[in-house]
Amino acid sequence: MKVQSSRFGTLTVDGDKIMSFPKGIPGFEDSRRFFLLDHPGSAKVKWLHSADDPGLALVVASPFELFASYEPEVPDGVAEALGAEGPEDMLVLTVLSVHAGNPPKVTANLLAPIVVCSATMRGMQVVMEAGKYGVRHEMELVPEKCEAGAKSSVG
Repeated sequence: MKVQSSRFGTLTVDGDKIMSFPKGIPGFEDSRRFFLLDHPGSAKVKWLHSADDPGLALVVASPFELFASYEPEVPDGVAEALGAEGPEDMLVLTVLSVHAGNPPKVTANLLAPIVVCSATMRGMQVVMEAGKYGVRHEMELVPEKCEAGAKSSVG
């Protein structure tokens, strides 16, 4: 399928790479379909791009690659709602934020990861129990300039 992107132009995305978010993502409830794009120059960073809104793309990464001690407890009801049979069926992503400064500061939202079942391609943002993780865990990752030629990891 063809998807328009205000950042990357026209993209071709395999339909089986589209993730469905039945309730949307908090703050973006009208966007229900997303796909992943590689971020140029970084194997760890991706874009979670909306297939419904050409201007909506969140910078994401696997929290396990960035924070060795991260151990989210995904509620059983979430795994069940997504159709996951176990942790091995779930892709967990953290939303990254870039804050102005020199150098810029990058933080990760570890309190509310995005969880996607790889078998059903259904996902949701899950708020973990407060206290253990926060929404602005500082990282040493330096964001790289995003270019319009981003490569799709969706086929």
